[in-house]
Amino acid sequence: MKHSAILIMVFVFLSGNITFVSGQDKKTREEKRQEKFEETVQLIESMNFIFEADRAFPQGGASIDLTTNYGFLKVKKDSTAVGDLPFFGRAFSVDYGGNGGIEFTGAIEELDYSVNKEKKRISYSFKVKDDDYYQIHFDISYDGDASLNVVSQNRSSIRYNGDISVPEEE
Repeated sequence: MKHSAILIMVFVFLSGNITFVSGQDKKTREEKRQEKFEETVQLIESMNFIFEADRAFPQGGASIDLTTNYGFLKVKKDSTAVGDLPFFGRAFSVDYGGNGGIEFTGAIEELDYSVNKEKKRISYSFKVKDDDYYQIHFDISYDGDASLNVVSQNRSSIRYNGDISVPEEE
C-alpha cells in the first residue's frame, strides 16, 4: 500500500511538471516566431536580400520543381534589382533566339511595402524596367518563405515559391 501511494504521488508530480513544461514550449515557440518575424522585417527594410526560387507556377500549367534550374531575384542597397529566373509560359513579344528566361537589371521604381504584424506577413512590391517592364510582388511569411509574382508586358505572368535570405558577399 505504501508503494502505491508513493507511485501515485510521483505520477501526480510528473504530470504537473509536463503540463508546466509544455505551456512554456508554446510561449517560447511564439516568441521564436516573433523574433524570426522581426529579423525578416529588418532584412526587407535593409533593401539587401536575395530571393531564391525552388518552384515555379506558370499561368495555366502544373508546378515545376526548380532544384536543378533555380533562379534568383536580388534587391540591392543601391535601389537596384537583378533577376535571373527561368520562365515557363507564353511569350507575346520576345526577341528571336532570346534565352527564354526572365533576366533584368534595373532601378527599383514605385517601391511599396506593408507589414501585417498580426498575421506576421510582409507585402513588398516594385517595378523594374530593362528590356521589358516587370511588376514584382512578394508575399513574405514570418520566417522568410516567400511567394514571388512577376508580371511582364511581353510574357504571361508567373509565380515562384522560395526563400528570402541575406545575400553572400560578392
